[in-house]
Amino acid sequence: MLDSLTKVGKVGLGIFVVGVVVFVVGFSVPYWVAFETSKWRFGLWEACVSGWQSNTYCVSTLSEDFRAFPDLPGWFKGTQACACFALLSIIADIVLRGLFIARKLKHFLLISVVLDIAAGALALLGAVIFGSEINKYDHISLSWGFAFDIIGGILLGGSAVCFFIEYCRRR
Repeated sequence: MLDSLTKVGKVGLGIFVVGVVVFVVGFSVPYWVAFETSKWRFGLWEACVSGWQSNTYCVSTLSEDFRAFPDLPGWFKGTQACACFALLSIIADIVLRGLFIARKLKHFLLISVVLDIAAGALALLGAVIFGSEINKYDHISLSWGFAFDIIGGILLGGSAVCFFIEYCRRR
């Protein structure tokens, strides 16, 4: 099946797979932010504290028990929305990329490129929103989950470039 791809297409597929894995890990872990003065950390969906009664205690950021902010700010919800739309773009992209590889239908490839660009742009937009707002708070540092989101977005953009070249070669 992959024999129909050129070397650029195979590289693009590899970049895509790595980008998806990196983005999904960043999307789901509670390591976007670490508090410098405590053992609290949180991501888009979960906040955790280590060493609480010798355990790690976690709570959903959607729960009323999440006290990092009095009310969940709009910029945080915006970051969550960008990340969710990026994930939906990735899921649709996986389906279309699979159809392209299996059926060799060129229009699926072009739509896949657009979805790659959308997913990468949404991941990066969410990171820009989050990073610019979270830096207004004291004693907070960005953590590796945040970096994974950015790296995943960049890799998805790189995959889009490779598959656009693949598309142009098939014209």
